[in-house]
Amino acid sequence: MSEKESKFINVLEETTNFISENKEAVQDGLSSVLQKHTDLSEEESRKVVKDVSSTIELIQDNYEDLQKAKAAGKTRAEWFKGKLDETIEQYKPENPDDFVSGIKNGLATANKELGAELFGKEINLSEPLKSAKFEDLNKTAVVNNLQEEIKNNTLLGALVFEDGGIKIDENHKEIKVVKDYFEAKLDSPTDKAFKKAVSAATVIAQKNDLLPETFKDKTPAEIALVVDRGVTAAKLAYKLGKGEMTPIDVVEYTIDRNTAALNSTIVTTCTKVGGAIGSKVGAAIGSVFGPAGALIGAKIGQVVGKVGGYLVGKIITEGVKKVASAVKSVLRKAWDTVKSVASALNPLNWF
Repeated sequence: MSEKESKFINVLEETTNFISENKEAVQDGLSSVLQKHTDLSEEESRKVVKDVSSTIELIQDNYEDLQKAKAAGKTRAEWFKGKLDETIEQYKPENPDDFVSGIKNGLATANKELGAELFGKEINLSEPLKSAKFEDLNKTAVVNNLQEEIKNNTLLGALVFEDGGIKIDENHKEIKVVKDYFEAKLDSPTDKAFKKAVSAATVIAQKNDLLPETFKDKTPAEIALVVDRGVTAAKLAYKLGKGEMTPIDVVEYTIDRNTAALNSTIVTTCTKVGGAIGSKVGAAIGSVFGPAGALIGAKIGQVVGKVGGYLVGKIITEGVKKVASAVKSVLRKAWDTVKSVASALNPLNWF
């Protein structure tokens, strides 16, 4: 275990001590740990935890709202179209076409860069957006195009998570509350508090130069979005490894979750920036869904899986392989130019 990884795990052990369904207790506890391990003031620490917490809450609220919509007969695309309508109505972007183009460009660029990171060559699956006008029948065309980008990002993300893997070691530290996270049902009442605790630990790692340079300027909200994806992926792999889910279940769940995260990224950016948000929303999406976010999220998920204990780590590793195997099958059909997915992957080489 490297010194950086060891330091991160020690901080993670502290932040996860404050997991509770009492939001105020979580806020106070995580703020105190942030102050202890960084040069942030009490006010600044509380602001960081507030940003992290509101982002994690927003993702979960969006995900649950999407599930309600699907239960009522709506498609994922219809739900997302409604959310874009709400966002445009509420924040009134100065140029709605630029706003839509920003979302498209952010996702398309993220996927292109992920492909290059994984395969060592530029592979572009994106279909161009014929028109960015979010009006009348073109709304459906826009949303369907963005949904394809999210689906491709989900598939690529599964391969990023497999890369590097969880190094199984019977002697490494086991944190009981982490093990409890994996053994609890998906979306359990304490999942949000767990993700806030991991996000706070990641902010501390960022402030103490334990993360790659590419993640140095990420906001607490962006860190929370990335952590949510990483630890959710690890839990899904655990459920798959135990036989509680199928690879298709996992991919479908992840696409839903990523759609919720995309909307959360858009809303968070709009709240922060205001009307002139075209390129800025694209940059925010790139931070979360592109290589930097995908690699950090995967690594955080892997480390969290490791401290869930030897058996948890072993099951997650088996689940990750099953998901990746299913994804590679899809990608081989889609990308004739890719002869061997596994041999082209680049290793995660930090921590």
